[in-house]
Amino acid sequence: MTMSGLALAEAIRDRTFPTPLPPWVERMEVHKENLVDLVERGRVASIWTPGRQFTVPDGYVQGGLLAALADGGQALALLTTQEMIEPWVTIDLHIRFVRPIKAGETVRIESRVVSRTGASAIIETTFTLVEERMAAIATGGWRSAAGRRAAPGAT
Repeated sequence: MTMSGLALAEAIRDRTFPTPLPPWVERMEVHKENLVDLVERGRVASIWTPGRQFTVPDGYVQGGLLAALADGGQALALLTTQEMIEPWVTIDLHIRFVRPIKAGETVRIESRVVSRTGASAIIETTFTLVEERMAAIATGGWRSAAGRRAAPGAT
């Protein structure tokens, strides 16, 4: 089955996953609480209400998880720009935390491609709480990995 990156992202939004989700998403069951609701060329957004399993003892979401969600959202936003699905890798990721996110708070996560060439991209992800309150912002640098071999054991 051949489909564009945009069509694959739309299938993820519609929860008709035509391919297996990444193992980390399945294992942590992030997809059960982080629901993609917007897919456009170069832009994806989701609504997330994190459960306590994603928090540190004080009840706030662990910052590393936000970085992982930013990386995953950026990959999906980049995917929407591809006619034929090809591999890309993160070359850097910078995240700035503005305010903490508590378990049970609703967060809008939006990733958009700021710049893309044939071999590189810059993508921004924002985490916004109710009333448009910024919780975090992440910027990622990406590089095309077309022509590279997958790691052993990767599918």
